[in-house]
Amino acid sequence: MKRPYFVRFLLACTLGSAGTSVSAASRSDSSEYLSIDPMIERQFLDGMAQYLARDYRSAEVSFRRILDRDPSLLRVRLELARTLYMEKQDEQADYQFRLASAASPPAMVARNIVRFREAIRARRSWRFNFSVGLAPDTNINSATDKETVDIYGLPFHLDPNARARSGTGALVGGDASVRFNRFGKVPVYIGAYGQWLRYGDHRFDDAYVGGNVGPEFGLAGGRLRVTATGLKRWFGGRPLVASFGTHFAFERLIGNRSTFGAAVLIRHNDYAARNDVDGWDVEGRASFDRPLGSTTLGFANAAIERNLAKDPGQAFWRGRIGFGALKEIGWGLRPQLSVTVARQTNDGPLAPFGKTRRDWVMEGSVSIYKRDWNVSGFAPSLSLTLTRNRSTLSLYEQKRVRGEFRLTKAF
Repeated sequence: MKRPYFVRFLLACTLGSAGTSVSAASRSDSSEYLSIDPMIERQFLDGMAQYLARDYRSAEVSFRRILDRDPSLLRVRLELARTLYMEKQDEQADYQFRLASAASPPAMVARNIVRFREAIRARRSWRFNFSVGLAPDTNINSATDKETVDIYGLPFHLDPNARARSGTGALVGGDASVRFNRFGKVPVYIGAYGQWLRYGDHRFDDAYVGGNVGPEFGLAGGRLRVTATGLKRWFGGRPLVASFGTHFAFERLIGNRSTFGAAVLIRHNDYAARNDVDGWDVEGRASFDRPLGSTTLGFANAAIERNLAKDPGQAFWRGRIGFGALKEIGWGLRPQLSVTVARQTNDGPLAPFGKTRRDWVMEGSVSIYKRDWNVSGFAPSLSLTLTRNRSTLSLYEQKRVRGEFRLTKAF
């Protein structure tokens, strides 16, 4: 019994000695496997001709058009990944190689996919993402919607300004990074990120900037990055908190398909208007992603955090677990769904409530990205996030529905 055509025509590709040249094995059977749809066959041959002529941009467009009609065509996805690799669009190329690995290709193809992904990680020198958008939000001040709270067992009315407020903010944000000496024994990483969210009522404007700098090391078949890190945040135009510390981040490929990541963040928080919440914070994180099919990528993450605020009522343990998936569905659309559950337990009673805070946080998010629509290179995305915080202290009971419309450009 013959294998399905989309498995039989998987590309066997080979990295050159410099890690940048590639060749494909046996193209003689391409038309046989693509002849189910004459239009797809023509577009595929056009894409291959454009690739051989080193017109990579046109080849990318041709291969993407085919996948927009049928995202399950693995041969086409591999050719697109290879084209993106030659264009040095490394993040997109890595994403396409990850999906291609889900088809359980022959051993040689699987090994070469791993080589491509390792080469991508080794050669990344710099990246820059920039986005603008709008963010409607039912709870811009992260407050409760309750009218009263209990203080030492007695109900007190909350000031309306202390309750949940809704609004729509205009946002602008971005992140950038550069790696020096990336082919040396110890590359050096420098990264920066930030976002500004501005509302009509400027008391709720929210902005932050942060950065990381430090060396990278080869470790256990992966890469370990050790950086000094800093973050500054403002709320309502006033300083809110400054954090400084160290960040350890490790990532490696597992087998032919999966990616594992782990991180430890140690930081000291210094709040501008109060000192009871100042103190050290230690967080450990783990992440795992794996293709679930030729058009679907699944991911999971977990974290545990220990906060050592000066006031024991503000110090806490927090655990979090989340999972989700994204899928290519054609027409340039890429929906994503994720769910997160967290549990927080504080060390002791919080004055003036006389009770210990214990929270459950549940969050669900759905988003969709339209790759082939763009304005001057900016692609649109829509997201909707629902958050519910249940707490033993009514002041921290929260409901939140937040949307985002973004235009993002990757450089």
